Amino acid sequence: MSLSLKLRQMLVSIFLLLFLLPSSFIAIDRAFYTQLLTSAEQKMEVHMYAILSELSVTEDKVELLNNALTPDFYRPDSGLSAYITHEQDLVWQSDSSLNQHFIPPIEALPPGEHLFRQVIQPSGSFWVLSISLLFDAEEYTRPLTVHIVQTNERLIAPQQTFRATLIQWFIGIGLMLLLLMLLAYYWTTKPLSRLDHEIRRVENGSQEQLNARYPAELSIIKEDLNLLLANQNRQKQRYRHHLSDLAHALKTPVAVLQTSALSQQPELKEQLDRITSMIEHQLKRAASSGQDVWKKQIEIKPRLEKLISALSKIYRDKNLAINIECAEHCAFRGDETDLMEILGNLMDNACKACQQQVTVTIKQSQHLMLCIEDDGPGVPQEKRQALFER
Repeated sequence: MSLSLKLRQMLVSIFLLLFLLPSSFIAIDRAFYTQLLTSAEQKMEVHMYAILSELSVTEDKVELLNNALTPDFYRPDSGLSAYITHEQDLVWQSDSSLNQHFIPPIEALPPGEHLFRQVIQPSGSFWVLSISLLFDAEEYTRPLTVHIVQTNERLIAPQQTFRATLIQWFIGIGLMLLLLMLLAYYWTTKPLSRLDHEIRRVENGSQEQLNARYPAELSIIKEDLNLLLANQNRQKQRYRHHLSDLAHALKTPVAVLQTSALSQQPELKEQLDRITSMIEHQLKRAASSGQDVWKKQIEIKPRLEKLISALSKIYRDKNLAINIECAEHCAFRGDETDLMEILGNLMDNACKACQQQVTVTIKQSQHLMLCIEDDGPGVPQEKRQALFER
């Protein structure tokens, strides 16, 4: 079963909403985290240069001349600390590192090179900026490595705050987009609903053609449908006129035959009466077919009940039991004469062939199903095909 255009548009809108919003959220969140890392590295470089500007190095001692660092380097558990190592020995560390349990990495960096990376240790995750220096005096040469260390929690905290704000914004944006999609869905599908409504009005005979204004794509369909309806009406009119002309043309010769001496013969008289009846029937149908039959909705149950009442009187000697299984809404789209002719022929045959029981079942979904059963002997298998031969 093919999906409707409305359902397709709704599924595409939902897919875009569920795909674009999470993708945008992830992209913005990662971009913000990358910016946090860049900003953290730049701030750590500033701290690095502040330490280097106040660093005093002798052959047996390393110290800072002034308290030139920010308060975070003097406050324990601030998440920001500094270390200076000489080869594998720790020669200086900031006050904030006392409770940090961080072990400075032992790395051989070329003098003047710096390295920014993440270091994961049992005590936690850290971001470390290291620079290697070579202090060269007349009496000694001393290589040192300065490490600026920041805990990962200092990055996570602003990221979580930003993420919470971002979630609120995206919820609002998602609701706004959902509302806009619903409005766009209603706006774009409204012409389809209007076209469907007009087609139904044409079907039930409330109007002859499609009159509403439609977008360019649907206007072509509208014009084609109106052209089809007009051609169909013209063909039906020609058919009725030809049928009426034929019946009138036959009526006069038959009337002449009925007044002739040949009409006194029983067999010829019976056939002439039958031809006359058929001509009158076709003339009556042509005269009463002013409206297209497919536009009519003929309720079946009340007409079936009248027919059963008449047949029960005709076959009262059989004491018929006729059961009806028909919903109230079942309707025949066509001419009432055709419906009564179909029901009359089938019901009359069933009443003739049955012993006592006749069951009429009528169901309607996409199609109308008419089933008439009786408890008679039935038609032999080898003769059933002949029933459909004309």
